[in-house]
Amino acid sequence: MAKLKLVAKEFKKMNDPSDKTSKHIKYVCYVQSSSIPQEIEEWMATNPREQKMSTNVAQKIKNSLVENDNFHELNRGVLMSSSSAEWNNKTEELIITLDDPELHGNIDGGHTLRAILEAKSKNSLSNDRYVFFEIFEGLETPVELAAARNTSVQVDLKSIAELENSFEVIKQAFAEVDFAYRIQYKMNEHYNEVDISTIDVREIIAILLMFSQEVYPYKNSHGILSETQPIQCYSGKEASLRKFLYSGGSTEKLQKQAREKMIRNMQPIIKDIFELWEEIEVSFASISNKAGKRYGTRKYAKFDANKVVGKSFFKQQDLQYIIPKGLMYPLVGAFRALIQINDDGSYYWQCPPSEVWNKIGQKLVSMLLDEKTENPDVIAKNSNLWSNLFKEIYIFGYMK
Repeated sequence: MAKLKLVAKEFKKMNDPSDKTSKHIKYVCYVQSSSIPQEIEEWMATNPREQKMSTNVAQKIKNSLVENDNFHELNRGVLMSSSSAEWNNKTEELIITLDDPELHGNIDGGHTLRAILEAKSKNSLSNDRYVFFEIFEGLETPVELAAARNTSVQVDLKSIAELENSFEVIKQAFAEVDFAYRIQYKMNEHYNEVDISTIDVREIIAILLMFSQEVYPYKNSHGILSETQPIQCYSGKEASLRKFLYSGGSTEKLQKQAREKMIRNMQPIIKDIFELWEEIEVSFASISNKAGKRYGTRKYAKFDANKVVGKSFFKQQDLQYIIPKGLMYPLVGAFRALIQINDDGSYYWQCPPSEVWNKIGQKLVSMLLDEKTENPDVIAKNSNLWSNLFKEIYIFGYMK
């Protein structure tokens, strides 16, 4: 719980005009910017995106704060959710009470708040700068309001999903992996942490869905190998996110149950999937060269006399060759052929995927690099290639 003490000029209460039974109350006022406490930074989780303060929009807010006496009229202001707001008309003291970090705090105007706090910390904020505040009391959830108000730069679906706690099952499943802290669940998350190379949660979900037998079963109801390939996992990260969030039923409850069940069933192989990706990415070039394919001659390899030209996606190992995702997705995705399912729904491997890669990696790489095009994007959208890689692993895995 926190009680934020600010100074406000005037203060107006506005009840819901269309629903007299509503407990939603809105207060509006002009707050003295210099009175906003640093503590408010601890109540930003209700804002669906992190604030990137190096953008043109953020810079304009900073400039306006310095240059314009009527900043309170030019700026859209700050929107807050609170458990209560009380104003003393004699002292002009405004107390905003915040109880629940998932419900109360800043919903919109995060860049404005950051700009004000930054100027305050540098002692460059004039006492005559005011900012418009809207404070909602009685909200059951900040999600709908956040989605509606954050329109100057459109909030992406993953940011809203994070606000709705839709990724909790992902966070739990990846809690022990060494790259968990780099996963980006909402817009601009970790942006100001220069040493972190972020991984969009949509990429994590897309890779998982390639192996999901609920979303992309490799056998149909008759036990025959399916012709459907999870190409959309490569070409449509947003579509993959929607499948993860909304499959399983028409209600939020059913959708939540479906995604949690899917990840729970996949849990025994999740770590293996991403270790397999790492192993293939790091060894791809050497396997190619052993197969006589001279991978370094490909433009997209970016080979430069054994210099380090990149980092592996998940473990950030030094790479002397770049392996485009257009090659990685169909190759890694083909290993779904090794999935088996226990009676309780949990997944296991027919045989270790690393063993299969070591045995037939040269053949798989040759199939990829023998494609007529050298455009990785075109390669990744070739359904015949996906199918052939899958069948090669299936045959080896079950008939060796």
